Amino acid sequence: MSIPQLLHTMCAELSNADLNAIRKARGFSASETASRTSFASFYVTSIGLAENMTVLTPEEAYTLRLLHETGEVDVTFFERLYDIGERYGTFNQKYKPVFDAVKKNLVRRGLVVMAEVKMRGDTVQLERWRFALPPEFAPYLPPLPAIHNDRPGQVNDRTVRRKLLELTGGGPTVPNVRLPIHLLRGSIYLKDQPFSLDTFRAWQLTAWQNSLNIFKPNVPASLSPSEAALKLLSAEHWTAPNDLEPALKIYCFGGKIPPAEKLLHQGWELGLLSRLEIDSVPHYRLAPALDPTGSNDPYPASLPWADTTAKPGSVKIDLRLVPLYDLDLLNTLAHLAMEAGALCASPSLVKLGRADPAQRKAPLSLWLAEHVPAFGEILETVNEKWGQTLLHENLLIARVRDLSLRVQLERELGQNLVVLSDHFIAFPRDHRSSVDKILKKTGFVTKTIRP
Repeated sequence: MSIPQLLHTMCAELSNADLNAIRKARGFSASETASRTSFASFYVTSIGLAENMTVLTPEEAYTLRLLHETGEVDVTFFERLYDIGERYGTFNQKYKPVFDAVKKNLVRRGLVVMAEVKMRGDTVQLERWRFALPPEFAPYLPPLPAIHNDRPGQVNDRTVRRKLLELTGGGPTVPNVRLPIHLLRGSIYLKDQPFSLDTFRAWQLTAWQNSLNIFKPNVPASLSPSEAALKLLSAEHWTAPNDLEPALKIYCFGGKIPPAEKLLHQGWELGLLSRLEIDSVPHYRLAPALDPTGSNDPYPASLPWADTTAKPGSVKIDLRLVPLYDLDLLNTLAHLAMEAGALCASPSLVKLGRADPAQRKAPLSLWLAEHVPAFGEILETVNEKWGQTLLHENLLIARVRDLSLRVQLERELGQNLVVLSDHFIAFPRDHRSSVDKILKKTGFVTKTIRP
């Protein structure tokens, strides 16, 4: 049943006692509640909403906020707000006190709509009640207590840097988080995904959750503490840990909830939150979002995190200083390798050919083209041939003149083999072992021609 249907059903079936309670709580006039049909229209107006919202307890306010995000729920949803006490017995015995509290404190105050729905099978009436918050009420919900302060606060990147330095042989950055960062075929990978701002943020979120051994509870509508904190905090206002405690109790019901200070400090350690001391109390907000392309302003002649090397076509990257968005772009444009314990970037024709025009025109690309001649030459070649040439990576091309051998290879590789002409085929490098197996079995030998 949709929320408007719940509302109209409730208004049509309300007892006179409940109607009078709502009229008194919201301040409706007798004429506005005279007709049950017109009352449904008046109910979703702003009459009396602000006043009623201000007297909610913090737990009630966060429950209504979560109810708005969740949609239609049954009475078990409110167990997070009103303790059911005895957890044994029939459904009625467990949830009748919760139902009575919801009706008294939320429904009869004109804040939550409820109606009985039809259900298949044997159910008691209490199981058939459904509750919802009209979307028109959402703007009036009390916000999370927060302070406006123009100071930027501090973003911690020590843990982030330790993660990047795992490329040079450092140990695991965060306990209980096994997501290795490594180089593969000239690119940085996080486990099996290419490094990017998105994949790195996914690691930060996983590390935040796993480092405190906190997981999403197996309860409908409940979130893990880290998910709840990201949802509740803003990027403009600062929140104290004590002000987040009541919200965590509601949003993370059914799971293990760490102290808010410990939760937020760990989020700050992982670079997801900013921190600011206000009146000697640490406050937190969301860290500024990283632009995938960084700034559009031209880069200075010297970058603190990039230095030329003895090889004229290479630049050394300082993992302690390189901005994440620049490392993301380097992973897209350049061939990366470890040389003498340092990460070095050299131009890659294939990667530059795959990059879109905005990436090739980014300030970092232009800086590389100016300060590393090899980058400039390949970038000019790619720009000239853009849209005219297809570049392939990790493909092997083989000349096979024996028809029976080619048939066996086609049968073995299936769609991973492409016939280029009567004598030439192409297949992914990863399938080289399958080809070698067929050659060995049939008595053929391989002659390799290297560039």
